[in-house]
Amino acid sequence: MSHGITAIVVTHNSARHLAALGRALSSGSLAPTRMLVVDNASTDDTAAQARAAGFEVLETGSNHGFGAACNAGLRAASTELVFFCNPDVRPSPSALERLAEALTNAPTAAVAGAALDDPPVARRFSRITADLVSFLPHRLYRRLARFTRDVPVDPGEGHVVVDYAVGACILCRAAAVRSVGGFDEGFFLYCEEEDLCRRLGERGWQTLFISSAVAIHDASTSSEGAGAAVTAPFLFHSRYRYYRKYHVRTYAELARCTLAACVAMDRTYRALTRRQQAYGAGTALAPFRSSSSIRRDFERRTAPAGSS
Repeated sequence: MSHGITAIVVTHNSARHLAALGRALSSGSLAPTRMLVVDNASTDDTAAQARAAGFEVLETGSNHGFGAACNAGLRAASTELVFFCNPDVRPSPSALERLAEALTNAPTAAVAGAALDDPPVARRFSRITADLVSFLPHRLYRRLARFTRDVPVDPGEGHVVVDYAVGACILCRAAAVRSVGGFDEGFFLYCEEEDLCRRLGERGWQTLFISSAVAIHDASTSSEGAGAAVTAPFLFHSRYRYYRKYHVRTYAELARCTLAACVAMDRTYRALTRRQQAYGAGTALAPFRSSSSIRRDFERRTAPAGSS
């Protein structure tokens, strides 16, 4: 194991983001020792654009999800620290240095997460009340903030111990992540970082939130044609899987029905008020479906025009 940082970027049809990300990483006050793209069977020129931007490319040949690709990058890394970063994230020039300083100064911490929101907010572990509140209008959401996953953070604080950090921009101790088996590949997309931080916490490792490590995240655009409405079935399927893993069966089943009912009511409300739909027609059933069936729908909807 060598000192230094390996930046691991998981891609799927993410070509348009890589030049800017490569520049942001290489020009920061602390540049990664190695920049690695793990490509999940892109059908565009992601691999070529990644190499042109200064990344090494590991082509998986198939798409088994974000966590599986992160694990592939982790196996290929030989540095003490690994930096998992979405292709549509732009770390500020000092972000990676501040994350590394935080882990250096906190030997019991395994993960340090960047601030992706303005104002910065940390994250609580998922629970049913937070799911319910997330579907409310913004004015009600703000009044019920104490029930959400978001925790306001004082920007002046150096670091805060949190439940988990958003996986779009996290620096991790490679040995700690390996000690818990890496990411759970049963999560195809979403919740895999929450699950990882929870398992690390069970082993005594802390997760930190670093408000001064700022990054801009163009959320839900890391794959061309895969906006939030397309990927939402993965979110609700993964959320149920998370509840099933960490809670009693009754709680998990209640959560599954709650998620489905909230999506159905949201779609009905938007139809009646003639507002743009946020979720596809089959999203409400996602918590009851298999991951493989959701993947088939995703691949069909994001396939290039004219493909079979």
